[in-house]
Amino acid sequence: MNYNISRFFQFFLPKESKFLPLLRGQVADILKATDLLIEFIRVTGQEDRKRLYVEIKKIETHCDDLTNEIVDELNKTFITPFDREDIHLLAAQLDDLLDLINGSAKRVVLYQPREMPASMVQMAEHIREGALCIQTAVIELGKKRRNDNLVLSQCRRLHEIENTADDVYENFIISLFKQEKDAIELLKQVEIMQLLESATDKAYRVAEVLKTIVVKYS
Repeated sequence: MNYNISRFFQFFLPKESKFLPLLRGQVADILKATDLLIEFIRVTGQEDRKRLYVEIKKIETHCDDLTNEIVDELNKTFITPFDREDIHLLAAQLDDLLDLINGSAKRVVLYQPREMPASMVQMAEHIREGALCIQTAVIELGKKRRNDNLVLSQCRRLHEIENTADDVYENFIISLFKQEKDAIELLKQVEIMQLLESATDKAYRVAEVLKTIVVKYS
């Protein structure tokens, strides 16, 4: 659909699109999961970790349901607030981000590493900061008189967070290979940290979708 025509039809849409609450719901799930992830990494008891992982998994399942609902609505709705491919991609990227958070916690429960280094807490905190940026951008995106500069500033911040997380990951790997002599323990920690770092990469992929939407509808 021509973007000018699509924008014209938006004037006849209800004030609240069904897609935006669902997208905000996904982001809310991600934020809840990041809070639990930080607590999950900080605790030391295996039973506490298992309990927190169960909570993260429940949130991940709920987000899957929201993603499926968005896809169903896309198949039923003729006029959408944004390009339907962009809505689908944004929902999928948000779902992938929560999958990575859940996957990180799952690996910890399965592998039971000897320790959870401070770098992992740092990475989890970066993931949460990224989730807050995404929340601000998605909420702003749904406003009738949205501030495109605010959305784009959050996207820039997500890029900065990704770069900072890359540095944390690289320094972690350098230190780990110098200090860890147990090959199995080393492999456990590398895989867990890779998943955490991938979550910050995925958050920036979300930013790219948000930027695309802003450019198309500015």
